[in-house]
Amino acid sequence: MSSDDAFSRQASSNEGCTGQICRWVSSVSLTDVPIHIQTRVKYLILDALACGFIGAKLPWSDIAAQGAFYIEASGSCSVLQRSQKASPLTAALLNSTFIQGLELDDYHSKAPIHSGSIIVPVLLALTEHLSQHASVSKSPEIDGAAVLVAAIVGYELGPRIGLGLYGTDVLTNGWHSGAIFGPAAAAATASKLLLLPADQIEDAIGTACTQACGLMSAQYESMVKRMQHGFAARSGLFAAFMAANGYKGIKQVLERPYGGFLSQFSRGSERNPPSRPEAITTQLGREWEIEQIVVKPYATMAATHVPIDCIRILQEENPMLLAMQNLHNISGLVIEMPESGFKKGGWKAKRPITMTGAQMNASYAVALQLLDRKVTAAQFLQDASLDRPDLWALVDKVQCLHNPDFDAAGTSKWTHRVTVSFNDTFGQRKVLQKLLHVPRSHSKPPSNEEILEKWRATTNGILTDREQQVIEMEVLNLEKSDNAMKLVELIMRAGRVVDAEETTSSPPLSLQRDANFGGVHPSKL
Repeated sequence: MSSDDAFSRQASSNEGCTGQICRWVSSVSLTDVPIHIQTRVKYLILDALACGFIGAKLPWSDIAAQGAFYIEASGSCSVLQRSQKASPLTAALLNSTFIQGLELDDYHSKAPIHSGSIIVPVLLALTEHLSQHASVSKSPEIDGAAVLVAAIVGYELGPRIGLGLYGTDVLTNGWHSGAIFGPAAAAATASKLLLLPADQIEDAIGTACTQACGLMSAQYESMVKRMQHGFAARSGLFAAFMAANGYKGIKQVLERPYGGFLSQFSRGSERNPPSRPEAITTQLGREWEIEQIVVKPYATMAATHVPIDCIRILQEENPMLLAMQNLHNISGLVIEMPESGFKKGGWKAKRPITMTGAQMNASYAVALQLLDRKVTAAQFLQDASLDRPDLWALVDKVQCLHNPDFDAAGTSKWTHRVTVSFNDTFGQRKVLQKLLHVPRSHSKPPSNEEILEKWRATTNGILTDREQQVIEMEVLNLEKSDNAMKLVELIMRAGRVVDAEETTSSPPLSLQRDANFGGVHPSKL
């Protein structure tokens, strides 16, 4: 054994959190996972696919795909709703971008990460790639049980990495949390499907973590906010491929004091200690963070959900006062927020606003709920919808404030208070107030049946009834499949209508002589 090999084996056996998770990833089998966790992950996969099918049809998804296809040759892996194929890395990037395209995908309640937009694209790309290159894999066919256990590994580890950094603290410091926590989870998922031993899993996670990045300034006017979880998926998959080919990554990457993942991303923390490596591994394989992954009831950033819930409850309790014809009587609305929510969604919304900015802004979200009594994806899809005078009349009355009391130890990081004040119209000055500590999706998480309903509703009109049913059956019986490539083929064929203008040689819109980069309108959907 070479000295490099000796160091590798020794590092993977260390008792730090990196070594512990690598040994767990290497050894865990489907029989180690409770049936209800297996079942939940299958429904979460179905939810991610629903988000991907609708997200693939968005104009910014077209721009992302066109740009990516323009700069690389055709590859081995399929991209949702597209005829072109790409490399495994680009396929994972694009499919993740589609899943994140509408703010409809899952998130973890304590350590914000959209796991499905990272794990599912990695599994789709790697399964297809290995099925076409069987000599790279130790098994000529990848069965559904292998895919399911690899998915469980990723869905579990992403949030745990985040808990090591106190979850939402990363957002408060301006990092896009899922893009930070995600590369390690993607690497673990890919490593599990590649059947790598613990020392090579450690190489993969080390190489993935050194690529972790994502800035929350992406939330305002950019398209790239949709792609940042895709960067995580691509980085983790790349890292696993490199590790499988013997490329050495950073050992003990999570806990290294100098230049380690936790030490670097906890810089500036006011916590003592600044990070919690033990939170990553505590009860690993016995208690499941997967149970804290929730599915969104609103098509907005998660930190806006409690203010929306406050308004929804006030509407139920005060139907006349908050009836549409009386909304002009509102003189002001204050949203008190914890620091993480305030920094992410408490900024002042101004016209014109992009769809991304609207979905990330608390003032805009509560105004939508007040006016339309719902917050769905359809309300963001037209340019005219983002510039409604009646909506902006309400947005301009909203003030978001940081309440330091909501940051105190022992207080839920989701705590918000909404206060609605009215003009003296009913003989007295009226004030309504609602305080909530968690969004309704946390206190009453959507059931598997409700996730199934969301899948069907979201893909209605994109997939045929038959396509819906067949994909449902394959996903929900994934562990019984002897060849997971059957599911990949079903997914990639479903609902695909090849655009006559779609060619691999077309330059991106910005490179076409008369193109208007913003000219692709959602009405083309």
